Amino acid sequence: MASNKKKKDTELCDLPKDLAPHILSWLPTKTAVTVSLLFMKGWWRIDMKNLSRLKFSFSDDQEEDHFVRFVSQVLRLRGCNRKLDSFSLTLNDEIDGGFTTRLVDYALGNALEKLKLSIYGIRGDFLLSRRVFSQASLVTLKLATNRGLIWINEDDVASVHLPCLKTLWLDDVLVVNSEVFVRLLSGCPILEELVMIDMKWQRWEACFVVSASLRRLKIIWTGYLEMDEFERCPRSVSFDTPNLLYLEYTDHIAGQYPVLNFSSLIEAKIRLEMIDEREEEDEEEDEEEEVIVGDNATAFITGITSVRRLYLYVNTIQVLHYNFDPPIPEFVSLSHLTIQSDKTLGWDAIPELLSSCPHLETLVLEGLFHLATDGCGDVCPCRRNDEHVDSCLVTSPVTHLEIYEGVVEKGRGEVTEDVARFVEQMRWFMMRMPQLQQVKIYGQTEDSVTAFYDIATELRRLEGKASPKVQISVVQA
Repeated sequence: MASNKKKKDTELCDLPKDLAPHILSWLPTKTAVTVSLLFMKGWWRIDMKNLSRLKFSFSDDQEEDHFVRFVSQVLRLRGCNRKLDSFSLTLNDEIDGGFTTRLVDYALGNALEKLKLSIYGIRGDFLLSRRVFSQASLVTLKLATNRGLIWINEDDVASVHLPCLKTLWLDDVLVVNSEVFVRLLSGCPILEELVMIDMKWQRWEACFVVSASLRRLKIIWTGYLEMDEFERCPRSVSFDTPNLLYLEYTDHIAGQYPVLNFSSLIEAKIRLEMIDEREEEDEEEDEEEEVIVGDNATAFITGITSVRRLYLYVNTIQVLHYNFDPPIPEFVSLSHLTIQSDKTLGWDAIPELLSSCPHLETLVLEGLFHLATDGCGDVCPCRRNDEHVDSCLVTSPVTHLEIYEGVVEKGRGEVTEDVARFVEQMRWFMMRMPQLQQVKIYGQTEDSVTAFYDIATELRRLEGKASPKVQISVVQA
């Protein structure tokens, strides 16, 4: 054993001496320094001058004086004018704004490639340095905050120059108007990924997302935020993104979509929210002016019909029913469709939607239970007594059906209402979809999976299936 231990120690020491800083640089800076001082010997002791990645985090369980001293010492020992691959700063509790400004300035003075600032607490004055937007070496820029602690105005982007930037994240960052936003994007000629979370753009007259290089775009609201009237989208939203491959879009329906260029789009996740009625502007601004938003989603949905994979949140299904001018256009390239369901909302738009997907191969339903309405159409047995009613499902090209359901459990010696409804809906599919080759049922709990095994056995024995050779399996999600 002693011989084996000595051999292992020798192998570790024989590693190239420049490997230590490379390995340690992936750890939080405090952890890397601690590990180096306590456990490393010889050249394995980290040389601060060789740290290429700095990652600092401050929270309410730390003393500010200790944190400031530690960070200051690391920066002093590392020195200036040394290339910095990555700088990450997370402030979860209030800290001096002047000190924070100096930290950011240090990072920008060292040929920085990746900058991530997550500032959720600050004390005193803090302004994001304008140098951030003229850092020619930046490849990745991620800004996250709350309460308007980070904002971008006209002066910040007056000389914007980010020729190497490929990824831009703006999380709860206040961009003062659409002109600033357009100017910011214009200074990023090779931008590939743009993520905007909880954007404060409700006062913009219009939003223009214009980028020939963009490949991935996310405009989303986080789950804990309610999209109220103040947070709704601009009146006009345009996308001129001819090379975009992936789109994730969450917002209220805009009043208009003058430009929609998604000619290369492959995958999209869409959550459109309805605004129930037109509301007047604040009386202090103009008592007579109307908010022209939420007319309908016809233009937007029509603009993404070339997509191949599509995820529609339950809100979007409602928009297709209430805020869309029929008919639903044909999704000529769509092969994979995911639909989210809710027990309190109907499936009214789904029959026409499925009929508009002539090349659909995989249909994923995140939930079968929904509100029974007269408009559910012919894709479910809700309020129907005639088993032989014509259905769009009989011409469905779908070969793979996947069902994700929550908790479905059998009671002791009895079939619960949920199980009965689930079996009835699955039977409706099986009797009408002639191209089905495989059905997968996903359960969230062990009890649900057990219930689904029994249901799958029952469905396999079903006589008169539209596709007699269909395979049925049960999986725990």
